[in-house]
Amino acid sequence: IDPTAIAQEVQYHPANSQDEALFLSAQALVIRELLKQAVYADPTLGKSAWQADEETAISDLIDKNVQPTIPNEDSCRQLFDSNPQRYVTPPLLTVRHILLASPPEAGEERIELKKQATNLIETLQNSQNRDADFIQFAQQYSLCPSKDNGGDLGEIVKGETVPEFEQAVFGLPVGVSVNPIETRYGVHIVEVLSREDGQALSFEQAMPMIANELIQQSFHHGLTDFLFKLSHNADIQGMNLQMNEENVYRG
Repeated sequence: IDPTAIAQEVQYHPANSQDEALFLSAQALVIRELLKQAVYADPTLGKSAWQADEETAISDLIDKNVQPTIPNEDSCRQLFDSNPQRYVTPPLLTVRHILLASPPEAGEERIELKKQATNLIETLQNSQNRDADFIQFAQQYSLCPSKDNGGDLGEIVKGETVPEFEQAVFGLPVGVSVNPIETRYGVHIVEVLSREDGQALSFEQAMPMIANELIQQSFHHGLTDFLFKLSHNADIQGMNLQMNEENVYRG
């Protein structure tokens, strides 16, 4: 595998170190080569399938060789009974914000914006008319399109915003956050207007979710076994593949 290809692949494998990122990149390309050779060797696919559409060829190969187990009701019930707290409706927040925009690399600018945000938060917390002041500050300072609505983002659930914003906001109580929140877009002043915590699901309500979870687990086990078989039958030099589910999935 060309070292240039490994270097180009690095961008898709964030890691704690450059060495780890390079290993994950090389592993992903090794796995892709194993799949390519398996497509070539498959009499119903072959080289022409790979040349026509690599991703479709890989998908067809995996569909033929990895069949996840469909769980029965007893399996779903067992998982539900052992982890009932996992199966709740997603929390729902009503949020508004003021975005003091700044790119992540603008360190000095970010420091000044955090100071400005802290001052605005203090003003809002001591305001006799917080609602009107928040709307005014949003229209005056925010660089988010929501400023035209006083910073109102409406109702949000997990998965609708960037992870760093979501991680901070869903841990907040109702009210103006005492600290500004930093994201890739800048510094946010956030007010949670209302929150509705998730409600526990019954087994009947949770069963489709549980069944899908067990099917995905079975698929990942099957994919790991299939790739292990391909690697065991191949002559791979210069690398020992780590055939655990996490790395196979990332690969």
